[in-house]
Amino acid sequence: MTTDTKQDSTLDMLRFVFQRVLKKRWILVVNILALTVITLLQFVLPQIEQFIIDKVIPQKHVQLLFISVGLLLLAAVVLGLFNFLATYLMGVMSQNAITDLRTQLYDDILDQDTHFFESSKTGDLMVRLTSDVNNMQSLISANMLSMIGNIFTFVGVLGFILYKNWQMAVAVSLTFPLTFLIYRVFRDRIHNAFKRVRQSQSQMSNQMQNTLTEVDLIKSYTSEGYESQRFDHYALKNRDNMIDATKNQAIFSPLVDGVNFLGVAIVLLLGAMFVMKGSLTVGGLVAYLSYVGMLQSPISSFTRLLNQIQQALVSYGRIKEVTNVHPTIVNSANPLPMPELQVGIALKDVSFAFKGDPKRAKSDHAAISHVSFNIPFGQQTALVGHSGAGKSTLTRLIDRFYDVDAGDITFDGIPIKEIDLKQLRQNIAIVSQDIAIIDGTIRDNIQYGSPEANDDAIMAMAELADIKDFIQSLPEGLATQVGERGLKLSGGQRQRLAIARALLKDAQVVILDEATASLDNESEKTIQKALNNLLKERTSLVIAHRLSTIHNADQIVVLDAGKVVEIGKHEELLKAHGPYEKLYNAQFE
Repeated sequence: MTTDTKQDSTLDMLRFVFQRVLKKRWILVVNILALTVITLLQFVLPQIEQFIIDKVIPQKHVQLLFISVGLLLLAAVVLGLFNFLATYLMGVMSQNAITDLRTQLYDDILDQDTHFFESSKTGDLMVRLTSDVNNMQSLISANMLSMIGNIFTFVGVLGFILYKNWQMAVAVSLTFPLTFLIYRVFRDRIHNAFKRVRQSQSQMSNQMQNTLTEVDLIKSYTSEGYESQRFDHYALKNRDNMIDATKNQAIFSPLVDGVNFLGVAIVLLLGAMFVMKGSLTVGGLVAYLSYVGMLQSPISSFTRLLNQIQQALVSYGRIKEVTNVHPTIVNSANPLPMPELQVGIALKDVSFAFKGDPKRAKSDHAAISHVSFNIPFGQQTALVGHSGAGKSTLTRLIDRFYDVDAGDITFDGIPIKEIDLKQLRQNIAIVSQDIAIIDGTIRDNIQYGSPEANDDAIMAMAELADIKDFIQSLPEGLATQVGERGLKLSGGQRQRLAIARALLKDAQVVILDEATASLDNESEKTIQKALNNLLKERTSLVIAHRLSTIHNADQIVVLDAGKVVEIGKHEELLKAHGPYEKLYNAQFE
């Protein structure tokens, strides 16, 4: 990366962060005033020291000595109080800004399209939300904000020491270009080193996340050793990257300190000669050395902040990678409300392909090709076909997780893209084979999406889902914790919770995506009653794993390779001796 680009990126990063700081302008103003007082007190302290050395000590004026030392201590106490005020206010401002940033990033991630999550790694997103945001916090610190005051201090002190003794001022100024040369050399090295650190940390996080969510698979295949080796690889890679970054830091800091000591040595050498010649007092030399320290302080502070800036710059780039991605599935300019269905849903010559997604086997071919059929209001439409025929993809198009490439989907004649997205999804309830259970209570899971529902409504839906007796048998009832991903529940219990949640949602349209595929015959029979309650008087689309469960469907749509090959009722399709009959007979062979 070129120097100009990096400078532009740093300025962009500072604007990105400090626009959040400006939301609390009064804190920023008070902080700057506190830093101004701190700067003035730091300028006054050497003057008091010079006065004691040059005036009080030679005159042996004890009373004046006590007064001067008292003023020195008072100034130090006031300086400490203002340092406390500046640090505390900076902490408040920092936490406000970082919380705002983390919340915005979280909201931006939630707003992304389904494709974003299919192509992103969970562990990496977690690192961006935690470690990368934390790195940005270093930009809103007392040290960082004091740089603003230090700039004025640098200019003021440089003018003052030039006035006092221009020869020593010029001599110490010769060390500044050397400091910036060191900074330029190590800037890219440290930046690239921390970039590699962040990448390896994301790899470690992904490995941990995958391991913890698939622990049953790991144990059943006794692959603990294999997974341990994979984690060791990423951990060692992260260690090596961190050591490399630390090495650059370890070289950089002593070099800067060495240049500063060189400046002090030059001033001490020249100053001592001026004292010997009588053109400078000892107190003046002591004060001059203090001012040189104040002059070097902004440069030293800036170079010390280099590591934080480079880490923050890497994290800023990773955060912007998320915030710069804008969802494509959004509302139209003037979205229409979801209609109260009277006719139903119509798919008209719908085509769709997973473009450029290496995870999809059919990424170069249409997953859905010229599909047309109706889902009549208040009736049950079943969708059947071989695995990979496009059944689940169709359901995700109807819920607008994806947008069609061609054709259209309408609800009572209104194109899906013209319907308010939130209202559309609020009116569609999905129960799938992979049940989503949140880590909370039974109440939390049934109530999810319907937070206004009371316990009476929840238990009424639990009864329809045939899980009320189970809940009442538990000591804590609805307050029972289900565990992460519902691990404390059986498959059938998780399925019934999902059905109760869908019933409570009271959506116009219900989609069952192989909802009983993972259950045994006995469990499926007991849950079928709950499913019938869910589908009663609703417009429904059912993807069936077992064809025996859809005998009574109002119509059956048969898909093959993303195309509709048959439509009809169960008996009609069997008599036609087509693809449906082959599917049906294959299950009973």
